[in-house]
Amino acid sequence: MTRNYRRTRSPAAKARAINACMAASRKLVPLILAAAAVLMLRIPLAHADSTPAEAFVQQSVNKGFGILKDTSIPKQERQAQFRAWLRSIIDFKRVAVFSLGSYAKNASDKQVDEFVNAFSDYLMSLFHLDGDNVGSIPLAVTGSQTRSADDVIVNAKIVGAAAPAGTPMTISFRVRKDAAGNDVIVDILVGGVSVAVTQRDEFATYLQQHGGNVAELSAELEKRVATG
Repeated sequence: MTRNYRRTRSPAAKARAINACMAASRKLVPLILAAAAVLMLRIPLAHADSTPAEAFVQQSVNKGFGILKDTSIPKQERQAQFRAWLRSIIDFKRVAVFSLGSYAKNASDKQVDEFVNAFSDYLMSLFHLDGDNVGSIPLAVTGSQTRSADDVIVNAKIVGAAAPAGTPMTISFRVRKDAAGNDVIVDILVGGVSVAVTQRDEFATYLQQHGGNVAELSAELEKRVATG
């Protein structure tokens, strides 16, 4: 008779694995958002045959590019306008609640609201851009896929010599409707890697380590923003 034995890791080994996963996630999300921000701001003007979701993405990021390039106003004011622009096109509350996963169900309304605020500030802090470091990257919108009447993926890619190793890098924006029926971005994917899913995985790991305490996670995000 052959017996199968499953190896189990010690608590210390599990803790090391969890910490490694969290560290990798913290490094990955800023890279995704930095790439996404630069690419977003190089999308050309919408064509006449663009779908509504494609036009929304293109027009929105053109506005953001205009903010960052407006050297007639102080840098601090440009950054404030840029953050306001981000809030106008990204549904931070929807992304925040998604990133909590099942832990949102057991949190109080107050805890969820505090987390949404902390998460919004944290995510926006990862966009470190100004007009001087937005490069000339050729980006072409390649189309979109309609998942449902309220769910569209808008795709674009870097083309030509700017593409890494000659292979186009893709960036996708998941566009849905908010409560008022307006288009909003609920996820950004660079090279197929989702910001929302990456954050949910990291937060799940953190909450597993901290007894599912959403308030502690909010405090952790506030600490990250404060320490830069």
